[in-house]
Amino acid sequence: MIVRFIASRMAGKGEGTRLSKPVVVIATAGIAIGVALMILSVAIVTGFQQEVRDKVVGFGAHYQIVNAQQSFNKESSRVLKEQDFYPELADLPGIRHVQVFATKPGIMETTDNLQGCIIKGVGQDFDWSFFEDKIVKGDSIRVDGLDASKDIMISAYTARRLGLEIDDKVTLYFVLQEGNIKPRNFAVSAIYSTGLKEFDEQFVFVDIAHIQRINQWGIEAQILVSDSCIDDGVMIEGLGFGGQRDLRYEWIGTPWQGSGPHTIYPEGEDFEITLVVSDKGATINDTAWVTFTQVHPDSLPCGYTYELRTTGGSRDKYVGGFEVLIENYDDLNTIDELLYDETPYNMQLMSVTDRNPEIFSWLEMLDLNVELIIYMMILIAVVNMTSALLIIILERTNMIGLLKAFGMNDRDIMQVFVRHAARIIGIGLLVGNLLGIGLALLQQQTKLITLNPESYYVKYVPIKFDWMYLLQIEVITFVICVVMMLIPALYVAKISPVKAIRFD
Repeated sequence: MIVRFIASRMAGKGEGTRLSKPVVVIATAGIAIGVALMILSVAIVTGFQQEVRDKVVGFGAHYQIVNAQQSFNKESSRVLKEQDFYPELADLPGIRHVQVFATKPGIMETTDNLQGCIIKGVGQDFDWSFFEDKIVKGDSIRVDGLDASKDIMISAYTARRLGLEIDDKVTLYFVLQEGNIKPRNFAVSAIYSTGLKEFDEQFVFVDIAHIQRINQWGIEAQILVSDSCIDDGVMIEGLGFGGQRDLRYEWIGTPWQGSGPHTIYPEGEDFEITLVVSDKGATINDTAWVTFTQVHPDSLPCGYTYELRTTGGSRDKYVGGFEVLIENYDDLNTIDELLYDETPYNMQLMSVTDRNPEIFSWLEMLDLNVELIIYMMILIAVVNMTSALLIIILERTNMIGLLKAFGMNDRDIMQVFVRHAARIIGIGLLVGNLLGIGLALLQQQTKLITLNPESYYVKYVPIKFDWMYLLQIEVITFVICVVMMLIPALYVAKISPVKAIRFD
């Protein structure tokens, strides 16, 4: 024990350190710089991946539940809003929010320019948290249900290209599947900027009611009443819009068939006619009413006044799909199985990685860069420490011979030098952690290093600490370096005590 203690003290101090001391300093500095680079690389790439992922998710959520027959991402196919999973799906563990949406291709027009776009319709349940710090001018659009608001949110890129500002008027053309277009006028209420150029160039946001109405997803029933009295009869006609086009008209309590026009001969003071319009498909039907009130023989039609009532149509019963936001992106694969069980047979579940495979494949490739940096830094650390330990052993040749003469075996002597190397590696790791984490925190708090968002999707170098990942890397680095020190330490076994004592 005494001999081992003396050996450990002599391994780090003593004579013959003119060469080993600067080598140890260089090796320690090399390890510190390598560790700092590893920490910065992991923090920057992890931060960059999270920033880009969050932006892509902000435009389309982690999951979308859409019509099973939908294949074109820019054009939503209708699905019933009333589903067993909506909105109760948000109560499941790991799921943060569920919201309705619809998309449709469109064209924006101003006096001087045109631009194609993807129109995204959002409902009253839309989660605006992602855009809270992305809206650079104005406020988020109002969503008023059936009374669709005329607000539109566009990107800063679109605003610059079309020369638009807050409250400016713009014409938005909704492109129909038949190739026709339907114009609607909007006022710019908000301008956003995410830095994700591919999405900023395309997306504009409006009230989902516009898409529901233009696509005619539901059925709208109306009754047309003639203001003339013909042969003491009132002419009424049924009107229907939307659905599967092949509409059926049911006049409740009458033998009438079809839309008409039909003639009714008023009897009594008040009476009401009810019309139900449906189609041969599964579209939810709609109802309209007309109530006649007798007021004066000279009143039209036929001495009656009338009041028309409608439900406003069943289009609000349909949406383009449902977006599901989860608490943690890392749970994507786990929650995928949970949502799959909740998805009806006539709908399909699409994750954000399924919808944007190019972006996420590119983000995964960034991990390869980090891995290469880590491998290189570990290799450099091993080479530095191997060289340093060999120099230390060579300068301690006399000491090694003396310890062997005292009866200390090769294994114990090797342990002395390996422990000494481990101490150097530990100091290097400590200094590297202080340097790397310190620089990363400085950038995280001050955003000192900025970037061009058009090229890098972010305005500054992003930082995110994955402490468990960093701890694993450093533990692995330490273990590999210490284990590799056994190779130069094997040189101790080749040293002869007689020659070593005489070694100068």
